[in-house]
Order: sequence, then structure tokens, then C-alpha cells
Amino acid sequence: MPYVDRVKENHDRVLAGEAEANKITSQIWKDIEAQQKNAAVKPDVNNFLGTYTDKWFGDVTVSMKNGKMRFDSKRSFLLTGEMFPYKGSTFIVKWDERSMDADAFVTFSLDSDGKASGMKMKAISPLTDFSYDFHDLDFTRKAR
Repeated sequence: MPYVDRVKENHDRVLAGEAEANKITSQIWKDIEAQQKNAAVKPDVNNFLGTYTDKWFGDVTVSMKNGKMRFDSKRSFLLTGEMFPYKGSTFIVKWDERSMDADAFVTFSLDSDGKASGMKMKAISPLTDFSYDFHDLDFTRKAR
């Protein structure tokens, strides 16, 4: 049988996957940077502020602190971070704890008045560890 360097083959596959994931996340941060420069694109964040709850995960608060939109989990101090408008009713949460490498999309569902009634999450990078089951969370907004 011909010799095949399986270690190199696997290493190259891992490097290619990391490069693709970096390409995806880099493009998203470039989009956000461009949107921050364009004041006309910014949504009214007041429509999204409030406390949201998921039956399994518990409460999170979306609030303004020091002029920045924030995501704060009541159960996990690691899941706190700044939120950035992305597209429509989708925001990006950039976790304060950078070692997690698990920034996420936060997509709000809107009621008939255009105010958030719930939200769902999805990891940005395809390399985000599967243990961050963001996509399984289904947050509903608590009564104001």
C-alpha cells in the first residue's frame, strides 16, 4: 500500500477548518464595524431591552450600560457581553470572556408593535464547541 501521512492529512483538515471559521467571523466583525460608522442603520435598541427567560436556562437581561447594549445571564457569569446590531432584528453578542470563542447571533422575534417578544441564539463560528447549545434556547420576554 502506498504511504499516506494521516497525521499531516488530519492536521491540514483542521487548519482548513480554522481558516474557514476565521473567514466567517472576520467578515461579520467587518460588517459590524461598517454599520457602526453608518448612523442611519442603527435600530432603536429600546425595543429590545428587557428581561428574557428560557425554561431551562433561566433569565437573561438585555440592557444599556455606559451607553452600550449588554447581554447578562443570571445563571452564568461567563455569559455576559456587549451586543452589536447586525442585520434587522439580529444582533451579535461578543462575550467578555474571550477564551470561550463562542460569540453568538441573537435574533429577536418582534410583536405587532415592533418590540421584542422573544429571542433565539446561534453560534457564529462553525468551530464553536457543541456544548454551547445556544440554538436550543427559546427565550420569551417577561412582562414589563
